[in-house]
Amino acid sequence: MKEKKEKGSLSIFSALILLLVASLLFTFLESARMYGLRAKSHRNTMLCAESALAEYQIELLENYDVFYLDLGYGERSINLARLKERIMNLSQDNINPKKDRMFFNGANLYRMNVTQCMIEDYELATDDGGAAFMRQAVASMKDNIPYDVAESLFTSAEEVKKTENMAENPEQMMADAKAKIAEERARKTEENRQKQENGEEIQPLEDVENPVEFADSLKTSGVLTKVVENPGDLSVKGIDLSDSIETRDKQCGMKQNVSESTLSQKAVYQMYLQQHFGCYTESIENRVLDYEMEYLIAGKATDQENLESVVKRLLALREASNLISLVMDPAKTADAKTVALLLVGFTGNEGVIEAAKYGVMAAWAYVESILDVRTLLSGGKIAIMKKSNEWTTDIFHISESFQNAAKAKESDNGLSYVGYLQTFLSLKNQSELNYRVLDLIEKNIRMLSGNHNLCMDSMTQQMTVSLAYEAYPLFFRMVTIGNIKNEAYQFVQKQDVSYF
Repeated sequence: MKEKKEKGSLSIFSALILLLVASLLFTFLESARMYGLRAKSHRNTMLCAESALAEYQIELLENYDVFYLDLGYGERSINLARLKERIMNLSQDNINPKKDRMFFNGANLYRMNVTQCMIEDYELATDDGGAAFMRQAVASMKDNIPYDVAESLFTSAEEVKKTENMAENPEQMMADAKAKIAEERARKTEENRQKQENGEEIQPLEDVENPVEFADSLKTSGVLTKVVENPGDLSVKGIDLSDSIETRDKQCGMKQNVSESTLSQKAVYQMYLQQHFGCYTESIENRVLDYEMEYLIAGKATDQENLESVVKRLLALREASNLISLVMDPAKTADAKTVALLLVGFTGNEGVIEAAKYGVMAAWAYVESILDVRTLLSGGKIAIMKKSNEWTTDIFHISESFQNAAKAKESDNGLSYVGYLQTFLSLKNQSELNYRVLDLIEKNIRMLSGNHNLCMDSMTQQMTVSLAYEAYPLFFRMVTIGNIKNEAYQFVQKQDVSYF
């Protein structure tokens, strides 16, 4: 028995209804796909920008705890084209993976292309007078130093600054006293000679050591030979300053991020410098200079020049501080007056005696300062302003106090050599200090990495990456109603990326 076949039919109205429903469905799908495209492109932009930063300079991280991407890629000048190419390749490969990849299966409903990469702005280590580097250096310190440590550091710096400014000129005191003492004693010697010739009774000059003459004789030798125990062991390292960051034309970033550093940030930065740079008492191996903190202060080409410059400043500071201590100590002032009387008391001239007294005190302060610096360079501590019981030299036996590599008494609450360096660093112009820090880092990393073209003014720590994307409709192609154009979607994703 034959089966009866039913004839099916679809009216034009029903067909139009189905077409409208299909169009609505595919429109929803395409709209959802557009959100997916934007989400995927945003994620891709973030991943690729961060992947570019993952190519940071490893020696900088290992030695200085900072992250930087070398925009020069081994060359001196910034090469943004290479960075853009790198990000474009990463992006294209990420959003359109190859089909032969392991675990890749199925159609890619979010297929799109990257049409352009833009680096809209970037910040270099040398930007804003090196403040860009300073911000990351501060951020790299995992634990901020306690407030009392920061306060102590800047209290010491203010005390040093005040001492340097308030002290009278010891050198002029000594010069005036030396001239007057020599003139008066020469006059008295001639007067005695004439009296002897005339058979008259004379008043012989006191046979007393002249502290001013002794102190003046010390200044004829090199400053380092007076304070360093073994001058022959001093570092002979040096650097070429002709291409220093401080003086050369620097490449500039595009990001404006100017901000004033707080006292707390400056204190943390000081601790960062202390941890990452060596000095005479705490040198670090495999560096272009042994006395790095001294270079940050003095900026000279050789270790010995930098050490000498710092020692001279230390001597001047200690001499000024010691002179103030002497003036404020009635007992020691009386001792200086006694020596002055022994030297020129025969004149009966109070003005000459007072000039001699202050010259003696200045000489006393200078000799004590040499012993102070010896103690500091050997690892001891000396208070900025000494108390009476912390004094070492004896004005009545000044040369004996100086013999046999003598050193000053240590002060329990004093500053170490590194502490004095810290105070000098805190008083420096911030941009000048930052540039010298970056200069040392640049030269050290060149030596450690073997890349002699590496430049810190090519190093970026944050930037803004923009990627332009293009994608074509997918579901709109399956059904078309009306005049719907099959044009590509164009959109841009922007991502700020930073190491800190």
